[in-house]
Amino acid sequence: MSISFMPYVLNAAKKMWCIPAGCDTDDDRFDINMCNANALDVLEALGFPNMSVSDVPIPIEDFLDRTTRALRGSIDRPSPAMEVRSSQTGYGMAIIIGRRAEGYIQKRLHQLAVMTRESRSNGATHIGWF
Repeated sequence: MSISFMPYVLNAAKKMWCIPAGCDTDDDRFDINMCNANALDVLEALGFPNMSVSDVPIPIEDFLDRTTRALRGSIDRPSPAMEVRSSQTGYGMAIIIGRRAEGYIQKRLHQLAVMTRESRSNGATHIGWF
């Protein structure tokens, strides 16, 4: 399973969140995807502990402020490397989480900051994840 971070704007007429026209490309610039375990660590670094899905997208300025603060707070302190981890569920399924290089969290925070800035210039007003 994975979590995707994406830009949004509220379509007031339809009362629903939509991806802005300038952000609906086929490349991955506006869809930052990571496995659940890694996304939860990124969300914790952003100050959203225990929040695997955003009920309502976050205002883009707030999200950008959080990414900037998290990156500044981790200067010269990269996230530690992690080896492959696995766990067995009570119903027989094994969950395997791949290896993670040192500084992975900062790399993903940087990607989110770049995506957020570019999304804002393309009309996005919020960032959400699911």
